Amino acid sequence: MQIEVEDLGRVAYLPVLERMRTLHEAVQRGAPGRVLLVEHEPVFTAGRATPTAELRPDIVAIERGGKITHHGPGQLTVYPIVPLPRRDVRDWLRRLETFGVQVASAFGLAATPSVDGTGVFVGERKFASIGVAVKRWVNLHGIGINVAMDLSAWRAVRPCGLSPDVMTDLSTAAGRTITMAEAVAAATSAVSLLLAPADPV
Repeated sequence: MQIEVEDLGRVAYLPVLERMRTLHEAVQRGAPGRVLLVEHEPVFTAGRATPTAELRPDIVAIERGGKITHHGPGQLTVYPIVPLPRRDVRDWLRRLETFGVQVASAFGLAATPSVDGTGVFVGERKFASIGVAVKRWVNLHGIGINVAMDLSAWRAVRPCGLSPDVMTDLSTAAGRTITMAEAVAAATSAVSLLLAPADPV
């Protein structure tokens, strides 16, 4: 499956959300899928599993799974608006985890997926968060990879229901500053892992 990868650069969240939803509807009708790469202006979003008590006026409630997460400068968010290679949501979450592991490996880091399909870790620290919505077997939302962030922003919430102290970024883990351009290149190279044909059943 050949899918176009588009780097949107640094942009606000809501216009990208609108574009994702429009693209998602088009892909359901047969349009080609697309992978969007984005560095967002600061925003908190809440998935469907977020307790009502944790919602605030400054948090954008959306249709993805999971709880509250943060997007902001220094994070690369990858939105694959594509048909799932296999009609299996768990398989899709594993692909997203494998994608995050591969991006980390481009910088010499040995990463491991979470046990529940919601993120990727280096050691005990989480650098990538996953949250998706799958409708008619087309993906919406994706994976946020912390590249070189101000990690203090996470302290305003319980990211994915976890302690803020669990969060890290690739630069901290690698012991050097990783640029957004490097992260975009690594993510673009790893997209094939997401879209590889499903194994015969």
